[in-house]
Amino acid sequence: MKTYHGSCHCGKIGFEADLDLGEGIRKCNCSFCLKLGYKKSFTGYEALRVTQGRETMRDYQATPSNWPEGDINHYMCPHCGAHTFSRGFLDFMGGNFWAVNVACLDDATEEELAAAPVIYEDGKRDKQMEAPAITNYL
Repeated sequence: MKTYHGSCHCGKIGFEADLDLGEGIRKCNCSFCLKLGYKKSFTGYEALRVTQGRETMRDYQATPSNWPEGDINHYMCPHCGAHTFSRGFLDFMGGNFWAVNVACLDDATEEELAAAPVIYEDGKRDKQMEAPAITNYL
């Protein structure tokens, strides 16, 4: 576990998150992740802290029709459009958790990102714990 610092593109939103990139960077084919190119690292609810711009953040809340297993809030900057992290709730994850967009980590090195294993999720078919049959487009 290492504390990383991150921000949106314009810097109005800042955060720090305790992450273990060795647990993997997740690439999903659900409509949200696919359309945004969202690559995420999961962490516990207490492991993310917004350091600036909380009042600036906007929230897109997924509905049960597009995420039936739980609930999720996707946070973004309304100025630059960067999606920094998402808060989710799933029983099997122990309740609330964060999915941090690793593209928004300011101090993760190229070597750390390259060394992280890639975990594929078949979110398109609501099988997030399984890889889709085709992954090379992710």
